[in-house]
Amino acid sequence: MKRLCFGTLMHILYQARNQKVTNNLLCDAIFSSYAQSIELRDSSLPGHLKSGRDNVPPDVIDAARNTSFEDAEKVFQTKVVSLIKDSKRESVVRAIKDVLREDSNIQDQTVIGYIEGYEKINITANSTFSLSALLASVFYFAIIEVKNQECREAIKEIDKEYVESFESSSEPVFFEKVKAEVHLPLQKTLHDPVFDRVFNQVSSLVISGLANPSNVRIYGVDVNNCKFKFRALKEYLVDNIGSYVFSRAKANRYTTSGKSASIGSQALVKFMQAYGTCAETVLGEMLLYVFMEQELNAPKIMSKIEIDDLGGRICSKSDGVHLLAVENNGQLFHQLVFGASNIYGDLTASIDRAFDKIIDIENNSDIELKMVENTTHNHIYDPDTTNYMVDLLLPKKSNVPKPDMAYGVFLGYTLSLGYDETDNNKYRAAVKTQMQNDIVSLQPYIEQKIRDNGLSGYNFYLYVVPFNDAQTEKNSIVSEMLSGRY
Repeated sequence: MKRLCFGTLMHILYQARNQKVTNNLLCDAIFSSYAQSIELRDSSLPGHLKSGRDNVPPDVIDAARNTSFEDAEKVFQTKVVSLIKDSKRESVVRAIKDVLREDSNIQDQTVIGYIEGYEKINITANSTFSLSALLASVFYFAIIEVKNQECREAIKEIDKEYVESFESSSEPVFFEKVKAEVHLPLQKTLHDPVFDRVFNQVSSLVISGLANPSNVRIYGVDVNNCKFKFRALKEYLVDNIGSYVFSRAKANRYTTSGKSASIGSQALVKFMQAYGTCAETVLGEMLLYVFMEQELNAPKIMSKIEIDDLGGRICSKSDGVHLLAVENNGQLFHQLVFGASNIYGDLTASIDRAFDKIIDIENNSDIELKMVENTTHNHIYDPDTTNYMVDLLLPKKSNVPKPDMAYGVFLGYTLSLGYDETDNNKYRAAVKTQMQNDIVSLQPYIEQKIRDNGLSGYNFYLYVVPFNDAQTEKNSIVSEMLSGRY
């Protein structure tokens, strides 16, 4: 039986390496992800790790424990992935998935690495990956959870042609576009480190089988006494209501005029006016904004409340518009992410209602794009950002592509276990399992919705949050926010 261990992974990467990459160079690059090096160590260590003769040194294990996923992933991207042949990268992923499938010591729901979403069952089922994130995850697991020496016999099962044997495989493997690490004049309006204390990502899934890979992620809030608790969510939304309601330029005018302290109160007044006319939808629209900025890293162009502010000048069907910058093969691309949100009791019905909005946006696409172009005349940006958006949306050269359209979706629904559970710890575990099952069930349905509506040419970014009673809470949460009862 093959085992996921340091030696196995070393063999896989070594078989996929670029020319002149040695065991020592590869091992040193992996260690550098945890601010460690093979210098001043026994020169035989890389070879002994690869064969299973040695365990990973204790100081490297401790360093890995103290290195964040984000920091490790960045080094894997810059120092490890660059050592792998482009032509071998898909085979590397297939090989890792093959090892995971065979390794019966790892249960399906075991998180491979740092974060939920990288469970064994998700990795083996998915077809779209960030190679650096996958490698950071599997190496972390192999270093922290597995004794390399115990896998010595299993490592022998990785023969010299193992990675090459996957080159003729029909198993699809796609790679995510890497978000650009460049300075964009259009900056995010939401910078709140509290997000991770409010929302916990439970699982993620790639919607495979599409020309433009898309993903869906599910998040939970606090669970206490066998219920979801929304106090932290309400506080978070109130704290950030100004950045949702006001354009950058308007918020800046408050700041430069010495009235920054009144932004929150003025925003609440404006928000209350909007809530009075669209109580059924406003929570989903605001949460869509939060996830687009915080998790997708796509700065808003206009939130739903700003779009509605334009009144009769436009007739938009969107719940918000955001700008996403992605880098692919060293080239920068942009997407205009149009939003659709829905909170409903039944998850399938919530998807259907959100796709009704998406279809309306698609049928209204000329007006939607014109609305975005018109933002360059609406004084919602500072001068430098306005110039940037003009060049982006209205390029002077015909051979310069305009941004593609994409869709960002927020879905809320009522989670049901199908049975009563009153033990708090068992309830939390059952809720997590149910959320994972719910998101898995989404994959084929959403894929079919995309295909049936002729939307395969678009990327979709979906974010899901369950409620105790979605139909009631989508109104009560906002009402309590506005009354201060939280």
